Amino acid sequence: MKIANRAMAAVSCLSLLAACSGLTACSGGGGGAGARGSTAPAARPDGGATRHQAGPTASPTPSAVPVSRRWRDVGRLPLADSSGLMDVVATGPRQAWALGFENGAEDDGGYATVARWNGAKWSKLPIPRYLGYDGFDATGPNDLWIAGGDTVARWDGRRWTEKRPFGISEDKRFHDVASDGDRAVLIGSDGPRSFIVTSGRGGYELVTGDGESMLNAVTSRAGHTWIVGAKPRANCDGVTPDIVHSRKADGSGWDHLRVPDIRGGTLTSVVQISPTDVWAVGKIVNSRQVDPLPDRSCPAAVYDAPEGAESRATPLALHWDGRSWKREELPLLTAEPTGVTAFGPDDVWVAAADPDRPADPLFLHFDGRTWTAERGAGGRIEAVAAIPGTKDLWAVGWPGDYEDHGSAVVLRRDGRARPGRARS
Repeated sequence: MKIANRAMAAVSCLSLLAACSGLTACSGGGGGAGARGSTAPAARPDGGATRHQAGPTASPTPSAVPVSRRWRDVGRLPLADSSGLMDVVATGPRQAWALGFENGAEDDGGYATVARWNGAKWSKLPIPRYLGYDGFDATGPNDLWIAGGDTVARWDGRRWTEKRPFGISEDKRFHDVASDGDRAVLIGSDGPRSFIVTSGRGGYELVTGDGESMLNAVTSRAGHTWIVGAKPRANCDGVTPDIVHSRKADGSGWDHLRVPDIRGGTLTSVVQISPTDVWAVGKIVNSRQVDPLPDRSCPAAVYDAPEGAESRATPLALHWDGRSWKREELPLLTAEPTGVTAFGPDDVWVAAADPDRPADPLFLHFDGRTWTAERGAGGRIEAVAAIPGTKDLWAVGWPGDYEDHGSAVVLRRDGRARPGRARS
């Protein structure tokens, strides 16, 4: 498997293979504008609402988006060749961690690696061997989590502790983890079924096994946990976004929330600003699904794409305002979101890939009323993180050159700098 496909496979694991969506994913400039909350949402046939109805004049192609000089490549990290980073978490100006792989090869996904930022430089944090690089989270220097394969590892600031909550298992696979201090929430799959596991002082507990939804990403903050993914639509007609929520400290009381029914939609990243302000992003594939859904009553032939059909994804964003989930139109119709982060309600960022220019990532910004777009440079970005105490951003990924060489990509956006002259 070439490096691009291997990295996508890693993201697919992070996104529970996004199997039910048929996706291969995997965590300056002009753009469309929309007035958030300034006008009544337009009615949508899928039951949701839109605050910005994108159109040809409001949604330029990604090629028209200029490169912003605010994004800077921090240079080569102390990682081996054929490396990439798939997730990043920042807990302060001098504290950040990124999870990825190194020493990959055409037929080998390589070894998991963790890079640590100390405010001056990136270095490698020693980790146990043979860990996967599927899920990652951190709340501070004494609370790091890695989930991959059948193993969960936690760093307490001094040492790593590894656990196999199900014992040695070939079928049960963890795909993401979120920590909220004393408690962590893990999601994974057991063959065609998904599950949720919580970890606390009493150990690990399987709280639910959900055979219908595909759970792709999780965040847990301030006593609220949000899990996003996709579920089968009625009559085996593809998939639609799914969101699971718990607001109990012990991780019980899981509810599937009502969300807009969007055929072909799946969610792969989520961020909570507050319990009444949550963003989830993903993609919509408009062709029939190629991969079978967890519901084995649906024949696989139903999901075969028509011969020669174009299955290019379009961006998907949903927003929770404390009362309901509504669809938000993003400014670029062909961007493929890979991650979302936020400083606050009026400062939301989405990282996205451009299928036509994989080495030039897109970044979409929402200021509370209007979406704008800009580019970075250096590779495909898989995750983006707001840096607390600043207006800066970290973004990580891999070269995106479809070859078995190259080093992990780390970009930083200077939120204080004045915009320079952009180049296209």
